[in-house]
Amino acid sequence: MRVSELRSYRWAILAVLAGLAAGLASAAVSVKLELIIFGFNIMYIVSPLLAGFMESYVAGRKYGASTGALSAILVFFAVNIYGWLFPAEPIQWNVFTVGGLLMAFQAAFPTTVNFILAAAITYALGLLGKGLGDRLSGGDGTVALEYGPHGVGIGIAAGEAVGDPGDLDGLRRLAVERMLSDAESMGGRGVVDIEVKVTVIGGELVAVTATGTAIE
Repeated sequence: MRVSELRSYRWAILAVLAGLAAGLASAAVSVKLELIIFGFNIMYIVSPLLAGFMESYVAGRKYGASTGALSAILVFFAVNIYGWLFPAEPIQWNVFTVGGLLMAFQAAFPTTVNFILAAAITYALGLLGKGLGDRLSGGDGTVALEYGPHGVGIGIAAGEAVGDPGDLDGLRRLAVERMLSDAESMGGRGVVDIEVKVTVIGGELVAVTATGTAIE
């Protein structure tokens, strides 16, 4: 690499070194003063955050672009290796310790952690919606109600009702009544192979759909 190229990256290198110095200095102070909260030293949280902040500040003011929080990654590994090899206070695993380590990961790997959190939250919301639907409908979202009289099928009758989940029984009755009215409009005298399906809409409403074969 030529001297001119090195000069173009000098502020990027200085930004990383500034972040590294700030992070390690804060870790040293935290160890020296034994700044321990809920069983772990605050350097696990503060040092990577401070390193990332200092690096981003210098890079933004002098380099004009992001340097990727490299110092935060280095400080993260440094303080955790130190914590495991030379623990002044043994790490106690509890909700606060785990939360602190997660915050340290967030400081060191912001993009990756944000992506994982977004994916986890989206997946959890999907499971919540599915669980609510299963609970309201009794399992797989479909309730079979088969009854006679049997005859010749003349078409598919359907009825739908939308409302509050607390009125699920009433919505089912209304959906079935509308389905029977639809069958009657076809000239049917009954409906067989009835299915009632419950769908959760936005977590606040449910749609109940009743379908069956109209017979004459």
